[in-house]
Parts: sequence; structure tokens; C-alpha cells
Amino acid sequence: MFILLSQLLTSDRADGTPVASIAGEQKTFGDFRAEVADLTARIRARGVDRLVLATESSYAFATGFLAGLQADCRIIIPPNALPGMLAHFVNEDCPLLSDIDNAGGDHLIFINGTTGGEAAFAALDPDRCQLDFYTSGSTGMPKRVPKSLGQIEDELVVLDETWGAQLTGAATLGTVSHQHIFGLYFKCLLPLCEGRLFFPETFEIWEELLAAAPPGACFVSSPAHLTRIPPMDPLPKERAAPVIFTAGGPLPFDAAQASAAAFGPLPTEVYGSTETGGVAHRQQRDPKTPFTPLPGMQTRVDERGLLSVKSRYTEGGDWDATNDIADRLPDGGFILSGRANQFVKIEGKRISLAEVEKYLSRSALVKEAAAFILGGGRETLVAVVELSDAGWAQHAEMGAFRLGRALRRELAPNLENAAMPKRWRFVERLPVNAQGKRQRLALNELFTGGDGAD
Repeated sequence: MFILLSQLLTSDRADGTPVASIAGEQKTFGDFRAEVADLTARIRARGVDRLVLATESSYAFATGFLAGLQADCRIIIPPNALPGMLAHFVNEDCPLLSDIDNAGGDHLIFINGTTGGEAAFAALDPDRCQLDFYTSGSTGMPKRVPKSLGQIEDELVVLDETWGAQLTGAATLGTVSHQHIFGLYFKCLLPLCEGRLFFPETFEIWEELLAAAPPGACFVSSPAHLTRIPPMDPLPKERAAPVIFTAGGPLPFDAAQASAAAFGPLPTEVYGSTETGGVAHRQQRDPKTPFTPLPGMQTRVDERGLLSVKSRYTEGGDWDATNDIADRLPDGGFILSGRANQFVKIEGKRISLAEVEKYLSRSALVKEAAAFILGGGRETLVAVVELSDAGWAQHAEMGAFRLGRALRRELAPNLENAAMPKRWRFVERLPVNAQGKRQRLALNELFTGGDGAD
């Protein structure tokens, strides 16, 4: 049964209801309430009204989330728990709530599963409880996105109404971090509200996730992970996933089909942002499958072809312009055709970076590729390529420079000269953050030195 977060701790949910699977042992709702009570008492003893919440475990995050709100604190949720990131937020008046030992220095309130502390729980006021999310910050300092608990609950209700019936009894495992709003909602908070088991780890390797997954588990992933499913036999029908959720970027059509072949259903792609929440969803039955707006969401396309969204989860209900190029359908659905910043002018020609990446990825030598403009003086089209085994064999045989030339020859039948990358870097893995999004700064840094194909 779905229970709102604001009412969860005061509800009559049975103590034996499973919450999380940790190292093969189950945490029950009774365990969870006792740990939240102890942590709430410790937070109140600090006498603060703001907290930073950053954890490795999704279970620890859920514990800290509700304890912080019960202690009447505003909760700050950074996009990761790296020391450099935490330094922006943590101080004496705003301590860190975390399960990471030594993080936050002297300003740490440690989440360690302690019980015994007493706290009187009260139903929370959803509009009074405030949180600050931050965008993933792939190109700079993350941007603050304030939300109320009421806005979060409204979205979780819609997610439950949309997919709850399919998820009944399904455990949830994920390859994405709960520090990002997509991972937080689908991997942690939605199972918690629905009374379903979740696994608190962020799995990096599919083999480990599949070894841990009970039959009929739901997977929460990203395009970066779904494009790297290892060769495997399809899951038997009794073990197949009821739903596979993905978000954070476009999922290639071939990857969607490969996911369905391996796990059962076509992945459900959720389009949205930290600011707007989930906007729309689709399953790619063909490459032009449109996105269907979630209940309460409105869409429009401006004269430039850019999609705008009016979300029920933002203050004021204004239209939020995106950077996505879209064709809108009469029913409000839309088909995305790329991002505006994926089109660049080179030698007076309009070049699609997505198209360059598409044709590179078709090469047997390439697993994945990122094409972008390298600034500084004359702007140059460059490519970072994650090579296949065949690609590394060619790299060893001919070297980086000649390999770059070979890839240019493969591109020649489909791309004009202006769209050919002029500089190359070959890597074992494209740099991505915990949400599977490419890290532009890290990609740029590959061209500041080191071996390449210039």
C-alpha cells in the first residue's frame, strides 16, 4: 500500500514489512523506524536547522532524509559525496549527515544504524518541509533547485499511479546514484512509499546486479549502463524484470532492443530534469516512438523548435524552456531530435554532433563516442572514442594517429569533411558521473596533454 512520506513514520505499516536488503540481511520497517528515531534525536541535540545529506547507501539516505525532516531541518542534497563538492556546503552550522566515515571532518553526524534513541514522530507538514537539490554539474558548479516535500510527494503519487500495479512486490536494484533525483525517486523513495524491498547499493557491474537480484526485480539504470550489457542468455520468464527505468539522456534504439532481449521488457525511458521532475515516458518500439507526457504535465514547441514544459512540480507553474529540439504531436506527445547545443557551425556548415557520434558508433572498432567542439583560439571538432576489443587491436597495430585516419575513412561515405573530427582521444571508458552522464570537463581535459591522435 502506498503511504505518503509525510505520514510514513506515523502510519500503521507493519513492523515486519521489508525495506532494504543489506549484505544478504533484510532491514524491516520496524528497524527503519528505530534507526530514524535515534538519528532524529542526535540531530535535534546538535541544534541546527540545516543539514547536508550525502551517503553511499540508499538505505542510509532514506534514514537521514526522514530524520532530518523530523528534526525540522532544511536538507541540502549535493549531486555527489566527493570532498571537493561537500566543501561547498558543510560547516559548523550546516553539518553533514552521512554514512561515509571521516567525511565532513568535525561536522559529521554519522549514520550508522544505531537504535535506542527516542524521538516522538509527528506527521510532517509537506509544504513546510524544504529541500535543496542540485543539478549534476557536468559543466560547472551545480545549480540549486529548491523543492518542498509536498512537491516530491505529488510526483511520487503520479509515479505510483502510473507504474505501481506493474511493480507490486518487485524488489528494486539500480546502477544510478540516489544523490540524483531520478535515482532517488525510482530506486529509493518510491519503493519506500509502496512498501517494496530495495537494494541500497549502486551497482557498477551488471553481473553483480544480476547475481543479487531476486526473481522479478525492477532495474533502475541509465543509457550509459544499458549500452554496456554484457553478452548473456536472456533472463528466464520467472526472473524477468517487470519494468526497467532509465533516464539522464537519450537511449540508443539498439540498446533498448538489447535490454529487452536480455531482461524482458523494453526499457521505460523517463524524460525530465531536476527542475521539472519527470515530464514524459516512452518505450522504443521503433526509433521514432514519441514520449507521452505524465499526468499534469504540459508541453509546447517554440518558433525555434525547442521544447518547453509546464510542470506541476515547480513553484509558480511557469513554462520551463529546454534545450531539446522536438516535434510536438496533437495529443501533447513529442519526438526528440537532439539538443540545440548538439548543432554547431563549422566552416559555415551546420553540423550535428549527434550524427557524428552515431556514425562513429556504427564502426566495429568503436563502443561509444563523444564528439564536441574544443574551444581556445580556433574552435576544433574533436572526438573521444571508447574502443571495442577490435579497436584496441587496431590501436596496438597501427597507433593512435593512423587509427584516427582509419576512422575518418569509415566516416567519409556519410559525413562531409567539415564534420570529420580533427583530433582524437582513445579511452577504455568515456568519463561519466554517478548518474551515467558524460563529464564534459573531464572530456576536455583529455586534450590538454597525453597521447592522442593529433
